[in-house]
Amino acid sequence: MNIFNKLFNNSINSSQDDNEEESLQLATCILLIEVSKSDDDFDCDEQKKIQSLIKSKFNLSDNQINHLFELSNDKHNEMTSLFEWTDIINKECSYDQKLIIIGFMWDIAYTDEKLDKYEDYTIRKVSDLIHIKHTDFINLKNKRAT
Repeated sequence: MNIFNKLFNNSINSSQDDNEEESLQLATCILLIEVSKSDDDFDCDEQKKIQSLIKSKFNLSDNQINHLFELSNDKHNEMTSLFEWTDIINKECSYDQKLIIIGFMWDIAYTDEKLDKYEDYTIRKVSDLIHIKHTDFINLKNKRAT
């Protein structure tokens, strides 16, 4: 393989990696928004918490966070199913990374220091869709509740 082909293939792989990372960021943010909106109270504290968690997880600038959050909120408003987003998580994340996302979902649910039954249901549903063991689901819930 000549140098041009090596550079071209690396460029394709790099571009593909960037697209996968952006899809993962979007999917994660959408799932956090889903929890926040599940109790029909998409308040400012939860929105700030989502942005903070996404920023820490993906190391993004404030402008990138704002853009990602707006895009995620728009996509969330248009979605008809969680499958598209949980499928990305299943393809791109290890089990430990999935646990981090579920932990973040619990963080959003407990932002107002009370757990709504719809928030609990949403996290349970996502946990099932991304194949989280029930014991891990409960452990993360209990850890965040304290």
